[in-house]
Amino acid sequence: MLREEQIEIRRQRAKAGRYVIRNLGKNRVFSDYAVSNPQTGGAYTVAVRGFDTGDNTCTCPDFKANTLGTCKHIEAVLEELKDDNPAHVRKKKAAVVRPEVYLHYGEALQLGIHLPPRHTDKLAAVAKKYFDDKGLWSGRGRFEDLIADVEKVPEEVTVRSDALDFLDRELERIDMRRREDEWLAQLDAGTLDLNLLSVPLYDYQTRGALFLACRGRSILGDDMGLGKTIQTLAAIELLARERGISRVLVVAPASVKYQWEGEIRKFTKRAVQVIEGGPDDRQDQYAAATFYRLVNYQQVVRDRDAINAWNPDLIVLDEAQRIKNWESKTSRAVKKLVSRYAIVLTGTPLENKLEELYSIVQFVDERRFGPAFQFLHDHRVLDDKGNLTGYRNLDTIRERLEPIFLRRTRGEVLTELPARTDNTVFVELSEEQRRPYEEQRTALARLLTKNFLTDLDRKRILACLSNLRLICDSTFLFDKATHHSPKLDELADLLPELLSGGPHKLVVFSQWETMLNLAASTLERKGVGYALLHGGLSGKDRKAALERFKTDPKCRVFLSTDAGGVGLNLQMADTVVNLELPWNPAVLEQRIARVHRLGQERPVRVINLVTRGTIEEQVLRTLERKQGLFAGVFDGEEDEIAFAAVNPGGFLDAVREMIGEKRTEPVVEAPPPLPPAVPALDAGPTLLPTAVQMLESLAELLANPDARKRLTAEQRRRIAAAVEKLS
Repeated sequence: MLREEQIEIRRQRAKAGRYVIRNLGKNRVFSDYAVSNPQTGGAYTVAVRGFDTGDNTCTCPDFKANTLGTCKHIEAVLEELKDDNPAHVRKKKAAVVRPEVYLHYGEALQLGIHLPPRHTDKLAAVAKKYFDDKGLWSGRGRFEDLIADVEKVPEEVTVRSDALDFLDRELERIDMRRREDEWLAQLDAGTLDLNLLSVPLYDYQTRGALFLACRGRSILGDDMGLGKTIQTLAAIELLARERGISRVLVVAPASVKYQWEGEIRKFTKRAVQVIEGGPDDRQDQYAAATFYRLVNYQQVVRDRDAINAWNPDLIVLDEAQRIKNWESKTSRAVKKLVSRYAIVLTGTPLENKLEELYSIVQFVDERRFGPAFQFLHDHRVLDDKGNLTGYRNLDTIRERLEPIFLRRTRGEVLTELPARTDNTVFVELSEEQRRPYEEQRTALARLLTKNFLTDLDRKRILACLSNLRLICDSTFLFDKATHHSPKLDELADLLPELLSGGPHKLVVFSQWETMLNLAASTLERKGVGYALLHGGLSGKDRKAALERFKTDPKCRVFLSTDAGGVGLNLQMADTVVNLELPWNPAVLEQRIARVHRLGQERPVRVINLVTRGTIEEQVLRTLERKQGLFAGVFDGEEDEIAFAAVNPGGFLDAVREMIGEKRTEPVVEAPPPLPPAVPALDAGPTLLPTAVQMLESLAELLANPDARKRLTAEQRRRIAAAVEKLS
């Protein structure tokens, strides 16, 4: 039933689309057709061999991944042909005039064989040996033997290009898995000496490098701080030796692009180029020869065609959670990059939803989890109203991930990692903070008691939540007129202790750049040198800030937004101070792992500043709950996770709990269309909730079927734009 519904959806899309269809052959029915959409610029080739589902092929990504045997382009061609061909013609199949080996895009990729009516006994014997009665691969033989036997038959057998590519990749996969087993056996015996980089690797890093190189397209999901970069560089060296790769594209956040350059120069002898500057400068850079080419995610959106024209052999995605939202502009652009090999690096493959994992895996292997509609149907648990309540069949996910996904925790492999001490330092609201805090809390409580929530009410709820957190940091973040911040007073009091007794350095994180500027003023008054990093800095300025913190002994503090919580190595520090806790546990661990990581030789102190009796105390509980989802999928043995253990009562109930409000009657959620103000959600820090809050709100709204039906195409575009900005 589910598959039939999906086929019908594609038929309806075919009827609604305005496709230009052109016959590329001589047969007026069974031929190849060019199908293009002038509105989107998309153009694909459809091969029509019959009128039944599964008879035909298309070069579009959806056909290759959806396992349905059809797509909207095929259905558009069939719809046009139906008007000119009577029923008896539509029962026919294209005549097979020569033998061919083709690729069947069913629920699993399979080789198939077409035999013409007249063929030799030798060819018939080959078909019977390797294929079943339907002409599909039986699994009884080996691909190498099939190729050898086909070459011996009298007929000329055509092997279609996608089937040839499939054979090539499968033969390589088999060979590299054999090599991996050999190398691992040598590693266990203590005789392996690959000498890949200018520094020796730990055993677990060697195993990681072998996994990445030998699996071809894979994900390294190690905990942050285990050296994913160095494992990747080692894997690339191995692929250069074994498979002759010579063009490697690294896609990384802008904040760590130059760090990749430094590590490549430090550990390898390969040429490396950082793409930077305006459009003309970048175009000239793409024409230059290099082994490594480094770009950030925003550049992929702008330069995708130039990148693909370079034809990289291998693509590395660093901090790949940037493509967790499969509908974002960045995610769509990255997934259109083409390479034979791929290495995906992320310490947080799953932050909030299982769909995020699906999106990341999609880049590595678009068929690994099957089509999205099947994946969501198999693994999501919905209540009677269609609301998501949990996930199931997690064993199946782990099983499908096993060939391409490697994850180790720091506790498993770094038994000698220096100790980490986490301390929560509570501060009290000042009287000047208490008045605006209570005003916002009262306004939020009043909204949560309403029986009917409009979209404007939702925006006000999110704004109130954001304002509560801003006030806890400083009243200046809220009103831009006053500045009362017990947190910065506490930081000033802690500095002598944190910096005394040796060459200690601190990394101070805040979600808000304005809060860091206030912290910088505090450091200046104390005569403490600092460097400041935030998302608005250019790549060169970020590099300069990081270099100063690393090399200048007078620069004792590194002030950073979460732009510095991703990918940076800051182990020259030994203390992390969080001026506020992020909603997402993965973001918190990203911050800490910048310091508590491989290469750190001193014990690490983590200090979380929390305002007592406020929403910030409740954030601590939220962090604990969200951690349950990640652990359940990757680290646990349970086959099902209920959201009762992760996010009890839904988003609004969680908000009520945070501010101490209870509700006995259900709230009626209003499904009016989103107003034109959606793109203005980035108006400024005082009105903006956190990205996580906003994404949860949008997801909750779109989960309402009535709301979805009322959305216009323009409103959907605005939602996508808002989500893209937030992601």
